[in-house]
Amino acid sequence: MAMPDRRKRILHIVQDLGIGGLERVIQTIATGLDPAKYDLQVWCLARGGAIADELSRRGVAVRILGLTSYYNPARVGDLARIFGRERPDIVHTHGYFAGTFARLALLPARGPAVIHHIHTTDHNFKTRNRRIEFLLSLRSDRVICVSQAVARFAVEMLGIAPRKIRVVYNAAFADRANPAERTAGGQDVLSRLSPGDFVILSIASLTRNKGHEILITAMKELASRHENVKSVIVGDGPQRRFLEDRIDSLDVRGRVLLAGMQPDVLPFLRRADVVALSTLGREGLSVALVEGAAAGRPLVGSDLGGIPEVIEHGANGFLFRPGDARELARALERLITDAELRERMGQRSRALYRDRFSREMMIGRIERLYDEVLQGRAHAN
Repeated sequence: MAMPDRRKRILHIVQDLGIGGLERVIQTIATGLDPAKYDLQVWCLARGGAIADELSRRGVAVRILGLTSYYNPARVGDLARIFGRERPDIVHTHGYFAGTFARLALLPARGPAVIHHIHTTDHNFKTRNRRIEFLLSLRSDRVICVSQAVARFAVEMLGIAPRKIRVVYNAAFADRANPAERTAGGQDVLSRLSPGDFVILSIASLTRNKGHEILITAMKELASRHENVKSVIVGDGPQRRFLEDRIDSLDVRGRVLLAGMQPDVLPFLRRADVVALSTLGREGLSVALVEGAAAGRPLVGSDLGGIPEVIEHGANGFLFRPGDARELARALERLITDAELRERMGQRSRALYRDRFSREMMIGRIERLYDEVLQGRAHAN
């Protein structure tokens, strides 16, 4: 009687596991793969974070290496020896720094199959970093891109061979935390919303690239015409003080509410009428917009990166020129004033999610990709 194949050992390598789009993608994969087929671990090179804690509670093996220097040859050698002891079948890397460090450690030996996951476009990438990414792609069996826009970036800007690229869209992670784990700040913001309020939700880190000041400026224009419109921004980051000052200077305090970092965004999605994202620069594929689509909400977003792959302009939402607060305000006003349009666009968002971005589709693509690279290695040997 033939013995069943052993579970394939998969190591996911990431810099840390705070709360963000990349981290949510890892969470979706780690909790979605078939445990009968895959023995999965997540290694954080530098530190853990909220999602690391959540994965541990769910029984996923998380290892924090505590590395502080990515380009110290001794540390690369340390990681190479760890890989040698653990003998994974696949090393799946995420992001530039973790991807660089882990693939450098894997260079000397034939070792495991390597899949590198590119989550964003960055056209300001330094020439040196582009060359490093190209060279390390030669050690990658496959490169996952989270959107067609990222795939074009990988080919045109990084020089990665198209035959190695697979597009796997991000999915919504609809069960990220228990209600008891919501922060007090989030509960406070939700309690400040009245039943008749029209809520524009934005979920993104408070960094300049996410362009929250564009939404705040648009809210100044909308507030002058619509008494019940409020915007809730979920996220935290280095621009918090700047955004608080911007809210005060435009006199929209009480109309724009900063909810801080929230491990569970479901209550905010349920309360939202529209989900918006005003990114200024790089955007691979916004998990927040995918979650808005899953919730059946109309979407409004900047016309850049992978956003047009989530928003079909005029069908499930509107695209606007990046940085144009007036155009954003006009798009939002169309949704504020037309309930029938909101309903129609929300239905299209939900259908688009089912057809393109569902969790089941994402996990299925990842598992097929794992099988593909393992079969390729077996035939090569």
